[in-house]
Amino acid sequence: MVKHDPLDMRLSREYCRIVLGMDKLYREGHGSTNEASFDREGLVPINLTDETPHLYESWEQVRQDLIGLRKRYLAVENEMRRNYMQQQIGSLLALAEWCSGRDIPFREKVRGFLYVNENPVPRSERSRLHQKLDDLLSWRGFRGSLQEKVAAWEEARRVPHDELESVVKELLDQAKEQVVRHLFPQMADIEVTPEIVYGVPYQAYCDYVNSKMYLNGDLSYTYEALRHLVTHECFPGHTTHMRIRELGVKAGTLPLDAGLVITNTASSPVFEGIADNGMRFIQWGTTPDDEIYEVYQQIRSISGLNAAHMIHAEHKTLEEARAFLREFAFGQESWIASRLRFITHSLRAPFIYSYWRGNEAVHEAYRRVPKEERTQFYQFLYANMLSADTVKQYG
Repeated sequence: MVKHDPLDMRLSREYCRIVLGMDKLYREGHGSTNEASFDREGLVPINLTDETPHLYESWEQVRQDLIGLRKRYLAVENEMRRNYMQQQIGSLLALAEWCSGRDIPFREKVRGFLYVNENPVPRSERSRLHQKLDDLLSWRGFRGSLQEKVAAWEEARRVPHDELESVVKELLDQAKEQVVRHLFPQMADIEVTPEIVYGVPYQAYCDYVNSKMYLNGDLSYTYEALRHLVTHECFPGHTTHMRIRELGVKAGTLPLDAGLVITNTASSPVFEGIADNGMRFIQWGTTPDDEIYEVYQQIRSISGLNAAHMIHAEHKTLEEARAFLREFAFGQESWIASRLRFITHSLRAPFIYSYWRGNEAVHEAYRRVPKEERTQFYQFLYANMLSADTVKQYG
């Protein structure tokens, strides 16, 4: 864990007041969209602090405060923390520019908000994943075209709708047990309740404050997909990550900004990357069907990123993006509709990059760590605010 100096702790409090002020200004000025669930989140979906927002009348006032704070953060001693806050505050400056009405090109938004590679995943990598999935499904005995093999595998592994809630509850209990035993004993007193919801633009959602995991009942799921979603949203994903950060903030061992989750910033890819590597962290990817789903999930993650690039950077039509999601990711119409609602939302569209780019960054760091250092690595990963760049500074 990074030892934070007194200057860092003071500046993090000022940072939180600015960010909460940004959230207030955004909610007041941007009204509502056709996605109520995203509207409720604003710029700050989770706030575990008691800080009072700065009151702003303009985005220029926000920018000036952020510029001043960014300069002051150059004096913080710890190199990793200093690098992270330069990028994180840079994200907020880009967000403030966009919120003020500036028309920012999509690729510039991805780079400026998230500090990740803004390029789509190339055809060569997509073809490699298709070939790998085809080989795995053939080995499991499925025949026909790749699309036919995927459909047959999904049908064979599908969980009946009336069993979804009970299966998710069982998986939550199992995943939590693994986390308590192997990663974070302090999660023993945390309970999460699954709830099936409808008409939402996501597969699953972690409601940390209310200790719930929402699952989109309009979609169908394989058993392996539910395992992935449980590890992503809760154990050892978002619920676990936020609990470790909350405990650190309350104990005064982490800067106050660890108590905030902010949409579309440099911290977003690692937040999602930790969650998408959850299966690895608790050693759950052990069966042939897990291996199949891991490749399938990578394809799904890449498909959202590429479809967003098609729409917003290449100016392709929604129908062209829909066809891509159908052909590359084998998407059923209900899943495609939900995905398009996400990537056409004005604030959320760049965020889709957080999943794949975050997965890449966290996995790259994880695979370099010797097994005997994994416990230390998890402490580093969960108890520090990190970007896709600074997660590589482990060790």
